[in-house]
Amino acid sequence: MDKHNLDRNLDNFLRHLESLKDTFPMSMLLLDPYHRKANKEFEIFIKKNVDDIEDEEGNKFIGINYEDKHTYDRLHKSAYISGIAQKIIPQSLFVSLISQYDSFLNQLLRLVYQIKPEILNSSQKNLTFSEMVELGTLENARDYIIEKEVESVLRESHTYHFEYLENKLGERDKPMTLRKKLPIWSTFIEVTERRNLFVHCDGIVSSQYIKNCEKNNVDEIDKIKVGDKLRVTPEYFIQAYRCLFEISTKLTHTIWRKLLKGDLENADKHLNHICFDLICSSDFVLADILLEFACEQPRHFNDTTCNILLVNQALSKHLNKKENEARSLISSKDWSASSDEFKLAYNVILGNDEIVFSLMKKIGKNGDVSKGDYKIWPLFTNYRKREDFKKTFKEIFGEEYTISEKPLSPLQQILKKEVSKRDKSKKITDKKTKPNSSTSLTSLSASNSQIVNKV
Repeated sequence: MDKHNLDRNLDNFLRHLESLKDTFPMSMLLLDPYHRKANKEFEIFIKKNVDDIEDEEGNKFIGINYEDKHTYDRLHKSAYISGIAQKIIPQSLFVSLISQYDSFLNQLLRLVYQIKPEILNSSQKNLTFSEMVELGTLENARDYIIEKEVESVLRESHTYHFEYLENKLGERDKPMTLRKKLPIWSTFIEVTERRNLFVHCDGIVSSQYIKNCEKNNVDEIDKIKVGDKLRVTPEYFIQAYRCLFEISTKLTHTIWRKLLKGDLENADKHLNHICFDLICSSDFVLADILLEFACEQPRHFNDTTCNILLVNQALSKHLNKKENEARSLISSKDWSASSDEFKLAYNVILGNDEIVFSLMKKIGKNGDVSKGDYKIWPLFTNYRKREDFKKTFKEIFGEEYTISEKPLSPLQQILKKEVSKRDKSKKITDKKTKPNSSTSLTSLSASNSQIVNKV
């Protein structure tokens, strides 16, 4: 078995998660002007062509000329379905997050069976003689058993999935504790339960949702009642994304270190790569969580690995302007016997400028820190625009320092362009018109009012 399939499975899932995270703001950015335009056109038409009518008994109607009825219906439909789109698109993308997680777990279970096939010894899946004959080989029979076992597990709740793995991966005197020190667990349960609401009952809260959330100590569940309708806000979507990112990474690496104890070097490198990528993406929330998890592992490949993880943990805090925490972390170790590269990182985070520039010169042109490292490493983010840093760089490498700007991703370029266009359009509109707060499209909706044709 290729042991690197564990990292490939996780990497594939995280890329899928990130694609959905990037799609969410782009979708909402496009849906917002569509919804506003549809409502604006409907509003203008109503002001020009629709009258409010009330009969002697107080019943309210809207009056419209017969020849305008078709236009009214078309504009009303556009306004109505654009509002629906603003609700179901976020929900659909949210549901996709959990669907991708389930796919990730499917493959993770298969990898666990391949690494530790004896888990299947206790499987209750039996084969008849005719089935064995049809399958032909023991390998085909094993694949068949794995398929049925995975299907059986995935049909159960997300809580059961963890209970199953804890039971199968534990030892008689040393149980596996996947949920120990996992504060995100209650959020994970709420996210998966909310997904069930959107899939089965349009987001309307059920007693089962309340029960499972209370059982797992979900925050502020007492403020939600049966019959309430839940939504997916941008803030909630990011919370769900981070939750699944965290729990999948921790789950993979806990299993990896449990089942492949001789592969610590690859496990440490992979986990550090994930964390470093988060720092480069300025997602310091996730970086802090996963670097703490990485540093707390009972065993690492070597001391260098421990040093790298500790530096990155302090760096994440430093770049997120949590200076006290950053200094406390980086000062928790004596770096006097470490390489100049680590001493440089230590002094950068502490802001010891004179020592930083002295070490840069000592490391020199052909040392462990290259010209490119000074340009792209997050460690030097706060130094790159400083003249003393540029002067030292030129002294070492004999050339002027030029900033290597990190290019915007295609998504960032599109979002920046669309936001700029929207802001300009809004300014022009604000100058020409004043908002009419008395207009309520809900009260003019054909679904809430009766239409009478004008004579």
